[in-house]
Amino acid sequence: MKRFSQFACLLLFASSSLAQSTAPRSPSNLPSQKRFELRVSPFLDLYFYVHKLRSSDQRRPLIDGLEQAIEAARQTPLYQPLIGLRIFSCENAAEAERAFSQLPETFTTREGAVIPLREKAIQLARSLAKIEKQFTDMIWPQHRRSIEAARARISEKLGLRQEEFFRYFTTHLGMETANYTVRIYLVAEGPWPAALTVTGEETNHGVCVINVGATPGSDLFNALLHESIHALDGESSGSGNVLTEFQNLLVRNGFEKNDPVFTRAPHLLVFIQAVETVRRLLDSSYQPYDEGVFVREGLAPLVSIEKPVWIDYLDGKLSREEALKMMVAALVKARKPVAAEKSP
Repeated sequence: MKRFSQFACLLLFASSSLAQSTAPRSPSNLPSQKRFELRVSPFLDLYFYVHKLRSSDQRRPLIDGLEQAIEAARQTPLYQPLIGLRIFSCENAAEAERAFSQLPETFTTREGAVIPLREKAIQLARSLAKIEKQFTDMIWPQHRRSIEAARARISEKLGLRQEEFFRYFTTHLGMETANYTVRIYLVAEGPWPAALTVTGEETNHGVCVINVGATPGSDLFNALLHESIHALDGESSGSGNVLTEFQNLLVRNGFEKNDPVFTRAPHLLVFIQAVETVRRLLDSSYQPYDEGVFVREGLAPLVSIEKPVWIDYLDGKLSREEALKMMVAALVKARKPVAAEKSP
């Protein structure tokens, strides 16, 4: 299974100014702070499971009403019912129906299609209500075991060191002011992506969901750190946030906000920082750079620019400001031949 291409986020980078990083403190000098909280919700697990089945050819369990629930999921976007975070407070399908009744009436896709979001989401909640007990009796026990095994691994490897890990990436990404305890929900199965982050309508705090079945080995820890960066991104607005400063520099150097580089280049930095945090603090043998997003057509040129520069920064060979300027300069240089070809 390819890794990292399956991580995604529903956040926008906020604006901020540039700040220099300082060296992370040693573990013995770090304050005790809870940086993430693992949560489990049988209903949320059901929601993601049915969404997985809508696009999967795996053998389906004999549950009355399951096919109708899958069809309802096909007609309902995965992400939009998550935005606003109401679903994370739902313990069952009946509560989800009430939450979904507050969704916008319609949703327009990127292709311009208008979906009756509220109506479709309510239909999905009602179809989930019909299979909820059967799921709880037949599927949830195995799902719970998978989730608990993943939670035990996270607690063992990151639990007592969470402040060390979070301090490392927040310091290097200019997110030192972020102190929100990230809520992370674990589910056993789900559709692409394997991990995602959503935010509320009136808050900069993100909530993460990780599909433990699609994040084996150290991918699990990388997914947790990657999504935590997204969850903390909005909270650190205005305090030297590297992701925002990267975008600001791109705009000042001629990149439009609708240019793919504007969003892809900073997001790729999240991938690199999360991987390097795992490699440097937990698993030095972890080597995902030869697969997934790092070799995806269209992104490989960005990787060749950003990865060596950011690693030099993490190694202390460059300042944060130098690293950002070098990456932007290389991106500007890389786009010039294309611009020249289009000019008359």
